[in-house]
Amino acid sequence: MATFGIEGIRHFSHARAAGVGAEDLTYVFNNCNGMDNALRSRGHTRAFYFAETDCWEIDLNDTSKGGIDSSYGDNVDLFFISTHGNHWDGHAVLAYDSPNNNYLADSHNWLLGNNWNLEWLLMYACETLNLSSPLDYWDVFQRLHKICGSYDVMWDGWTVDECGEDTGNNMTGGKTVAESWIDGVSDWWVDNHPMVLAMERESTWHGGNPDWAHTTMYTDHLWGHGSTAADIFPADKFWMSWRWAEG
Repeated sequence: MATFGIEGIRHFSHARAAGVGAEDLTYVFNNCNGMDNALRSRGHTRAFYFAETDCWEIDLNDTSKGGIDSSYGDNVDLFFISTHGNHWDGHAVLAYDSPNNNYLADSHNWLLGNNWNLEWLLMYACETLNLSSPLDYWDVFQRLHKICGSYDVMWDGWTVDECGEDTGNNMTGGKTVAESWIDGVSDWWVDNHPMVLAMERESTWHGGNPDWAHTTMYTDHLWGHGSTAADIFPADKFWMSWRWAEG
C-alpha cells in the first residue's frame, strides 16, 4: 500500500501583504479532505496533512537546494497539493502563505525520487504544466513516475469540490493514476484542464512509434490497485509522454 502527504492553502493574506497577488480560495479543503478520506478508507497511510501556513515551499525542494523534501514531499509515495499555480520560464510555480523560504515555489528546485520515495505528484492548481513545452520538467523526474497538474485553468467552485475524492476513488478503484486524474478532476459545469506527464524508458520508444501499452503512462497504478511501473533511474530516462484533456 502507499504512503501519502497532503497540503492545502486556502487563504493568502500573508502572501498578499508581502506583495504576492493571490486571492483566497474556497473549496481547497473539500478536495484535500476528499483525497485523504478516499485513500485512508482503502488502507493507505497518511504521513502528513498540512494546512495554510503549515505548508512550506521547502517541503518539495531538494535537500541539495536548501529544501526538506527528504522528510516530506519526497518521503511519501503520493503528494497532493491544492493551491494557486502557474508556470514561468519553464518552471511550475505554486503559491504558499508562509515565507519558509518563499511564498512561491519553483519546480527548478525539485528533484523528486532521487534516493527517496515519491512516485506521484498531484497538483490541483492552475497552469502548473506547459503544454507547449513539456520537456521543461525533465529534470524534476529522478525516479518520479508522474506529475499530474494542469495546462490552463483549474476551477475553484462548488461543482469541483469533489475532485480530490473522485481522483482518490478512481485510483483505489483500479484506474491508472493518469486516468484517475483526468477523469477525477473533470466537471459537468466548468472546464478544468488536467495534464499528466510521465517518464519513459527506451524500450517503449520503438523508433518514434511508442509501445503505449507498456508505458508508464498507461500501466502505472497506485500501489495495491493494479500494476505499478518500475522506477526509471536518471541514467535510463529516454523520453516523456503526456496526456491532457478539457472538461
